[in-house]
Amino acid sequence: MGFDLFMGGLAVVLAALATWLILLFFRSPTSAPSPVEAALQGLRNLDVSDAGINTSSDDNAAKGQSNETTAQISHVSRLLILALVLTVIVFIPSLLSRFSDSLIPSWLINPWVQAILTTPAMFYCGSPIHREGWHALKRHMPDVNSLISLGATGAYIYSLAICVAGNQFPEGSRHAYFGSVNVIVALALSIELLELSILRDAERFQDSATSSTTSTSIPETPSDSIADRAFATLIAGVRKVARFSRVFTITVIIIAVWAFALLVAFGPQPRLVVALFGGVGVLVVAGFILAILAVILIISGRRKTRHSND
Repeated sequence: MGFDLFMGGLAVVLAALATWLILLFFRSPTSAPSPVEAALQGLRNLDVSDAGINTSSDDNAAKGQSNETTAQISHVSRLLILALVLTVIVFIPSLLSRFSDSLIPSWLINPWVQAILTTPAMFYCGSPIHREGWHALKRHMPDVNSLISLGATGAYIYSLAICVAGNQFPEGSRHAYFGSVNVIVALALSIELLELSILRDAERFQDSATSSTTSTSIPETPSDSIADRAFATLIAGVRKVARFSRVFTITVIIIAVWAFALLVAFGPQPRLVVALFGGVGVLVVAGFILAILAVILIISGRRKTRHSND
């Protein structure tokens, strides 16, 4: 009894210390914009000149950025298709097996088979998500990619542990998260594709606005132009999503820390395994929620932008 109280007190103290360190680390975000915001700002800087005519260097830069965005969309689309295929193969059998094992072949729900099928989704399809997510953490501005990368990494490692030593885990925590890893990677790639589509729309609108201004040779006041209103709407929407994602992600990380600590101290035996299950579960569920909310916010912002263009 005394040892349990000591461990409980120690877990609370360590969780409080970890919370303080997390808040201290994320207290001062860097002024560097997100990749999408930086791209939009760069595109905005390629606006018409004071004379109302676009220079050839700006025109070439705009075309180069447009081509790069198109190439990125093609690449992310291919990654998303592969991730969706792997998701169907891994997630659907895992879901159906919860209702009846006879509905699907047993080898499809074998953890090792699922691990082999999930690894390409995790490291190949998810590579841009992990790269952008950890970059955002370094900027002290965690976003949806940061949370999904953390959740997917934790779920993948936990699931590998199930493959290696599943019999050592308690009865209720032997379920692998491979299907969830595929789903959240596919969701993250969908968000990436939506953001790139918004950037492409902005580039096309900028091109049309520039062409119209150049053909008429009538200079406009930038603050009063349609292009400025459209870009202001776009950037405001991106910043709104970034602020929401930052607060949500920091909150979830802290909740995961406390869930782990409290389960280590007061959870059922084996406590460490149950605590890992709980902490990873918080990250995975929160990753699902944030990904879905981000998709909704981005689609809503895109509609508002198109409405402002009209």
